[in-house]
Order: sequence, then structure tokens, then C-alpha cells
Amino acid sequence: MGRVPPLVWLIGLLLLLPTPVGKALIDVVGGVALVLLALPLILGGLGWIGWKVLQSRMQVCPTCGSASLQSGPVCAVCGSAFSKTDVSPSSSSPIEFDSAPASSVTIDVTAEDVDN
Repeated sequence: MGRVPPLVWLIGLLLLLPTPVGKALIDVVGGVALVLLALPLILGGLGWIGWKVLQSRMQVCPTCGSASLQSGPVCAVCGSAFSKTDVSPSSSSPIEFDSAPASSVTIDVTAEDVDN
């Protein structure tokens, strides 16, 4: 077996002895561990905020439904003009309903017995 280097003994002694240097070393190690544990939560929160900002800047074409980040006057996919008031899909414009009765657009299904 190999010998343990003196630096390892010194760090081990500083951690075990209740000296100010040992306590400071334990505090530094604890702080680094806390940062490493909190880093995924911080990055996830920043990613979520970035996603929400990106969603708020999207324009949805009223004709084809494609979403784009451009702020141009026409859709890059179909060429139709964006409406001036509708910047995002969650606007407060009134919803237009189709006036066709539901019975004329539904399919009636009837069950039949099948003999084998």
C-alpha cells in the first residue's frame, strides 16, 4: 500500500480539530456544496422565465396557424397579413362561433349484432 501524502493529513487534521481554520474550511465546503445543489434549480427557473418571454414574443398567423418570432407585417409561411391587434395567441378578442347546428355535423353510429 502507498503512503498517504502529508497534504491529505493536514486537511484531515484541520477538519477534525475545532480550530478557526478547520471551521472556515468546513464552511467553505458547505457553501460550495449548497451552490452545487441549488444550481439546477436556479438554471431551471431562468430557463422557465426565458421560455415565457419567448412565448410572449411569438406571433401566430390567423390564416395558417404557424408561429414565428418575426415582427414583420406578413406571415413567412403563407404570406397573409398579421392582424394589428392580435400579437399573441392569448389575446382578449371575442371568439367567433360557427352557427351550424351540431346535429348536422355529427356522425350517428348505430350498433349491430354480428353472428359468427
